[in-house]
Amino acid sequence: MSLNSKKVVEFSILAVLGFTLYFGYTSYHHWKYKQALKSDNQIQECGKFIERKEIVKESSGKAADSIGAIYTFKNSQGELFSFSGIKYIHTHLPRLSTLQPQQPICFQYAPIWKDENGLFPLTKLY
Repeated sequence: MSLNSKKVVEFSILAVLGFTLYFGYTSYHHWKYKQALKSDNQIQECGKFIERKEIVKESSGKAADSIGAIYTFKNSQGELFSFSGIKYIHTHLPRLSTLQPQQPICFQYAPIWKDENGLFPLTKLY
């Protein structure tokens, strides 16, 4: 086997392993979010939407840094709650993209699991 074909095989194996790890990681988090949606252990709060803040998740290597959003709410007692704007949460809660600062809103989250940002998953807006 020539050196070039050996490098192609090694690269192909690494690419398949990388894809498998990424797919497994995202599938696991999506599955955990679905469990949170079905959970009987949901906490409901009412208050105001405070802000949407863009965050940069630094990556190692040559890949570009990914950008996400953190949504912050304040309940009627003045406590702040932050939630990730991960893609599958946006799919379930499209209203997230239309929230305005200081808008009154009620929200629900499941304290049974934390997402990859260390935040409880937001499960409902009303």
